[in-house]
Amino acid sequence: MSQNTFPEGVVFTPIGFVTNNFNEPGDPKSLRNSESIITIDQKFTGALDGLDGYRFILVVFYFHRSKGYQERVHPMGDRSIPMRGVLATRSPLRPNPIGITVAEILSVNGNIIRVKGLDALNGTPVLDIKPYEVHFDSHVGVEREKDPSYRPVDSLCQRK
Repeated sequence: MSQNTFPEGVVFTPIGFVTNNFNEPGDPKSLRNSESIITIDQKFTGALDGLDGYRFILVVFYFHRSKGYQERVHPMGDRSIPMRGVLATRSPLRPNPIGITVAEILSVNGNIIRVKGLDALNGTPVLDIKPYEVHFDSHVGVEREKDPSYRPVDSLCQRK
């Protein structure tokens, strides 16, 4: 594939689903201050090994209730905020309706992850989970990488 050619399509299979009390979009703060359960497909239970050693995770999910793509939106649906390009917002009305949220792990038990802070609706397909690492997931790591002698330390090793 040449550098300027896009693939015809990309297919993802959910690894799990979200369960919570939010069946309709609403107040994002209520959603982010509530608990959700992420049930991972049993065949991926072993892939969760070590996840309970982290405080936060990045949850990558599919906006299964998105009403399509809009080029420009009001951030957070707030009409008092000027419209901007959707790629400069967290809106679900994206070209590819993929969401990413940092959520706090409350517990990991088998294939069940209890979290707080996940802004996904009940039934949302989960595409991936990654441990939140300050080095990779914040500006702190970007700044530290400017020093050629800097070497990140495994966060999980620091917790034990």
